[in-house]
Amino acid sequence: MTPVSYQVGEQTIIAPAVRYEYGYAYNIGGKKLLKLVTLNWAPYIDESLCNNGWLFQLTVKLLLQKGYGVHIEFFPWARAVRAAELGKADILFPEYFIDDAVMSDNRPSKTRNDLLALSSAVPGGNLSLIALRGNNSNYNGNVESIKDQIIGVVRSYKNTPELDKLTDSKKINTIIANNEYQLIHLLMSLRVNLIVADYDVLIASIEKSVSSAKEKQQMKNSLVPLSPALAYKPLYYMVSKANPQWQEILADLNNEISKMNEQGTLLSYIEEKKQQCSR
Repeated sequence: MTPVSYQVGEQTIIAPAVRYEYGYAYNIGGKKLLKLVTLNWAPYIDESLCNNGWLFQLTVKLLLQKGYGVHIEFFPWARAVRAAELGKADILFPEYFIDDAVMSDNRPSKTRNDLLALSSAVPGGNLSLIALRGNNSNYNGNVESIKDQIIGVVRSYKNTPELDKLTDSKKINTIIANNEYQLIHLLMSLRVNLIVADYDVLIASIEKSVSSAKEKQQMKNSLVPLSPALAYKPLYYMVSKANPQWQEILADLNNEISKMNEQGTLLSYIEEKKQQCSR
């Protein structure tokens, strides 16, 4: 089980984890036990990573410091979204920015923002179009330039408003994968021309796979992120409005994020967690 550690003044707090239902729990006796749903998405958060990843550590810390109990379960992304949109989980994370026009995957006539409230941002990464090395692409920085190509995307991911509009309207043909590792195989088997992903997540997906060292190196050498990136994508929490206290939960999250930014400790905490796992 993965403990979570952080500083309060000069004191180091180490919060132990317990197995709870199908996930992990901290401070079960807190003022309210919140259920969070997430996915395995290395290098940000993943059950295979040291400390379950820096985002796992940061998330638990933010809520523990406000006195909450925290219960986290890992699911495929589409299932995590469904749990949050149907009010069966209190917080969905990590999420990209969600435009008000994005419709719910699970509640007809509702937008995702009707059901879930977006927090303040924490650091994320670049979202890019990825090609096979040596393959020509017409991409010129405008997604309209790839309308004649087939692209791979992950089920229920929201990418950029411009790209999502083209894929939702079928103006760009897509093949759907369940995760980034499947995206890589779609690209390498030439079933798609391009895939949409955070390059760091692709590399981490390869590293955690059961492929041989030689196969991993071949895959990594084959992937090329196209320039410019589609966007830099900060990460967010989405709080379920089905929880009667959703506004208080959202305010508590935002206050902790804001305090860490003001104190200059957000980036240093993330770097500290990364360094712990690189020793």
